[in-house]
Amino acid sequence: MKKYAVCGLSNRALKMFIPPLVEKFAKQSEIVGLLDSDEYRVELCKEKFPVLSQTPSYQPDQFDRMIEETNPDCIIVVSRDNTHIDYILQALEHDVDVITEKPMVTTASDAAKVMEAEKKSKGKVTVAFNYRYSPYHRKIKELVLEGKIGRVTSVDLNWYIDTYHGASYFKRWNRKREFSGGLSVHKSTHHFDLVNWW
Repeated sequence: MKKYAVCGLSNRALKMFIPPLVEKFAKQSEIVGLLDSDEYRVELCKEKFPVLSQTPSYQPDQFDRMIEETNPDCIIVVSRDNTHIDYILQALEHDVDVITEKPMVTTASDAAKVMEAEKKSKGKVTVAFNYRYSPYHRKIKELVLEGKIGRVTSVDLNWYIDTYHGASYFKRWNRKREFSGGLSVHKSTHHFDLVNWW
């Protein structure tokens, strides 16, 4: 059984990462620790997933304690973007694998720190890009790999967001560069990843 600790009980954590671990993959996985600065989020998580009611919870400054007490095989980082760097580096110091929500980090210098730390660690960092799993995007990948569209020599990608979803970024922490790196980092990493993956 693989043991996970979740750092950041965001909506993404509660809707995309935790449900499969406690439902579909419950025989292969166990969440052994929850970390968030907001006690309400911890309560909400345990209420939504009663199987986690006895799972120990930690504050961000208790990361090392969480690792020592729960001994996870992997941490899942689903906190605010600018905090990813701290959890990733700490996990790598403990030789623990990391699955992090995109973007991995918000600055180029932090990306260099992660790559350097990963070289020195037994832990591996995986960045979750959920756009890859859309049926449309997977079909494009399939067509490219099968050579059905010929040799790709140029890509022009335009992405249009509706006014509801597009405006939502400016109502949350995402609007502040110090938290998200700006939308070119927070949002466009999806698009750069898609083109690179295709």
